[in-house]
Amino acid sequence: MFPTTPGIGPDGAMAEYMLAPARQLEHLGELDPVTAGPLADAALTPMHAVNSVRDRLTPGATVVLIGIGGLGHLGLQIVKATTGARVIALDTDAAKLAVARQHGADLVLASDDAAPQRILDETGGYGADIVIDFVGVQPTVELATQVIGPEGLIRLVGLGGGRFPFAADADSVSLPWGVNAQRSYGGTRADLLAVIALAQRGKLHVETVRYELADFQRAFDDLAAGKIVGRAILVP
Repeated sequence: MFPTTPGIGPDGAMAEYMLAPARQLEHLGELDPVTAGPLADAALTPMHAVNSVRDRLTPGATVVLIGIGGLGHLGLQIVKATTGARVIALDTDAAKLAVARQHGADLVLASDDAAPQRILDETGGYGADIVIDFVGVQPTVELATQVIGPEGLIRLVGLGGGRFPFAADADSVSLPWGVNAQRSYGGTRADLLAVIALAQRGKLHVETVRYELADFQRAFDDLAAGKIVGRAILVP
């Protein structure tokens, strides 16, 4: 189900040292290796999703990003740095909505019952061209299906377990006609190189909270309590 990368299958990097084949390493240049670490996941994953819809991210297009957390705040920066699309960012957390504003979202909305109609109003009743859901729980999946426009693209990145019905008939209303919905996971080496290049140009900033390696339990507790806006980093 999942690629055998360090931390998923093989042991990860929660250690003082980690052995890796040289062919799997990339040059960081002047980037801080501590704060650059999350680029290989928290930026790689949204870059892969964005690249899968890049041909539709034209000036004038509207992309809805749901969840401005560890993945979403970097997905927002990637879209703003590499496309001319209009970005509508949604979250339930006020701190994450503030991060969305900080990183240039064109419209920031609380992800609540009023959000679908607001997005439809903002798109002239048509719906968004693209929706990328970085959460994947039931309410966010339903939001994605409610606001996507005809011939639109949905990318489900979050693994929250949400579902929507799909039927091959003329009466189904789960999606408008022509919508392409796809699950997106991980990324490629080309995606990673693109992410590193953006970071080296100062176009990506990872929101981080650092913890000493021995303080790992507090990091996990803070993550579980929703106290981390971006990424928690254990520093040996």
